[in-house]
Amino acid sequence: MKREEKSDLISSLQSSLQSANGVFVIENHGLTVKEMEILRNELRGSVSLFKVVKNRLMKLALKDTDFAPVSDMMKRPTAVAIATDGLAVTKVLAKFAEEHPNLTIVGGKMDADVLDVNGIVQLSKLPSLLEIRGTIARILVEPASRLARVSGEYGKKN
Repeated sequence: MKREEKSDLISSLQSSLQSANGVFVIENHGLTVKEMEILRNELRGSVSLFKVVKNRLMKLALKDTDFAPVSDMMKRPTAVAIATDGLAVTKVLAKFAEEHPNLTIVGGKMDADVLDVNGIVQLSKLPSLLEIRGTIARILVEPASRLARVSGEYGKKN
């Protein structure tokens, strides 16, 4: 890779990092190309970038960003998921790692928290924002629907 291509790649990575709320590092040693494609497709809606990238180039892109602590996690050949929806990425990675033992979650950083593999697995068990909103809406609507049901039953008796 030429110097110019490397600087373009670093600029592209830095651009993706600006809109991200999470960066996750995985070791994909032993995954087939088909398995990597499946993982890439599952991550598609939640990441701005999922890429196998040279550690040195990724470390240069991470330098002077909020995600700089992630560079310490990059020791072996890795893939990086730059997330726009960090919680969704944790769910996909945890599920995929459970089904594919060759995938190793190294860690990551989401918002202000540096996460190890256990932190990512714990986050993956939390409900998504959409699920929380649905629960809140159900809680708010339930009393009114009960009242309507009771008043409907009362109207039938009279």
